[in-house]
Amino acid sequence: MRNILIPIWILGMVILGGCGSSMRVYSDLDDAGRFEQYATYSFMDFTEGNKKTITGMELERIRVAFARELEQRGLQFVEENGDVSVKITVYHREAMDRYYGHPWRYTFMERAIAVHMYDNQSRKHVWHCTAVDELKYDPEERSERLPAVASEIFERYPVQSAREI
Repeated sequence: MRNILIPIWILGMVILGGCGSSMRVYSDLDDAGRFEQYATYSFMDFTEGNKKTITGMELERIRVAFARELEQRGLQFVEENGDVSVKITVYHREAMDRYYGHPWRYTFMERAIAVHMYDNQSRKHVWHCTAVDELKYDPEERSERLPAVASEIFERYPVQSAREI
């Protein structure tokens, strides 16, 4: 009997360990933001660190996914001098978690995509949102998941999407 319980316990730990955390989304906004009045947006450039660590193809996919969300909220892209400037930054870090009810810990790489929006008239930071999840190493998997990540981030944006109305 004891010989059977150990493999079952190990299998249970593997299954529970595979139930990693789901994406977490955090946001903040300036109540003085004029979100309903913004008509145009411009992208700020990616950081030098992002340009060095993320391929140009992936940076473009990120920009397109977020542009789609902005445009569904009535904003039009302009090359420069939009009503708002949008800064997208991608962060990677090592994170730690523990198995349920056990002292063992495991480490994994975490990825965060942060969006900052600045009102160009008032020169104020008016909205910020970050999505954090375990890093997917497969570029195809990241690409497939990206529209859902952008959509989940913009669920926190103060103006609804045209598809939500």
